[in-house]
Amino acid sequence: MNFLKSRQYTSDEVDRIIRRALRLKRDEVIGHDDLVDMAKELGVDSRTLETAIDQEQKDFDYLKARELRLVRRKVKFHRHLWSFIIVISALILINIFTPGPWWFQWPVLGWGIGLAFHYRAAYFPSGEELESEGQ
Repeated sequence: MNFLKSRQYTSDEVDRIIRRALRLKRDEVIGHDDLVDMAKELGVDSRTLETAIDQEQKDFDYLKARELRLVRRKVKFHRHLWSFIIVISALILINIFTPGPWWFQWPVLGWGIGLAFHYRAAYFPSGEELESEGQ
């Protein structure tokens, strides 16, 4: 048991242990006063704690906004995909029922290239694209 009392933990380990303990307790929230008390016991002053809380809230807000932008991009892509499917299906039917050479492949090719770029932008955006979209 002395081994456990003298053991040192990294901040990641502390985070995981506290989260696990809260889950075992079936209560994953801590009140602000309890957080302040816990920080005092660990030797963290209130100013540092408030700064950390502010930074955590900013990071959380940033990640939520980024996630929302990604979801919107995917929704727009799916709308584009359905438009492509419907219009190209109609063009294929028109080409089948009208005499003459096959021409439907040209709109498929042109629009398909644009759709491929839209897919890449929706599912694999670069960091710069997401940052510029958020401003």
